[in-house]
Amino acid sequence: MSDYRYELATEIEDATREAVCQELRTFNQAANPTFWAQVTDPENSPAPLIVIVFDAGGAVAGGLLGETQFSWFKLSLMAVRAELRGRGLGAELVRRAEAEAARRGCKYVYVDTMSYQALGFYQRLGYRVVGQLDDWDSCGHAKHYLTKALVPERAA
Repeated sequence: MSDYRYELATEIEDATREAVCQELRTFNQAANPTFWAQVTDPENSPAPLIVIVFDAGGAVAGGLLGETQFSWFKLSLMAVRAELRGRGLGAELVRRAEAEAARRGCKYVYVDTMSYQALGFYQRLGYRVVGQLDDWDSCGHAKHYLTKALVPERAA
């Protein structure tokens, strides 16, 4: 062990970061070459999936931001204006996003939410908790990871 030097740092040079990342890429590419051949193909890049809802006056009432890639839809963020919550806008945003994700060929969706955010909302929409990090924010709140299988839309 005496031939090695360890450093703790709060910043890293680009070349050093790249050297570390390259080691992991090399390992991952050898372990899963099929995936890495597909993921580096530009046609398989993540595709944004955005749904916005506007009120009668044209102001943003809420929205959903996510992306699709391969069989997965990642729901990154969803919010509805406070005074409009409880009217089904959020559920409709999710429903529309899920339908588009299924149309794109996604089989699954995943999202994370804090215990004080929308855990019950997603569970009512059929999502199930697949993981949890307790005290994630160091203030006693858990982060929940949820998934749901998507049902492909039937052709009309």
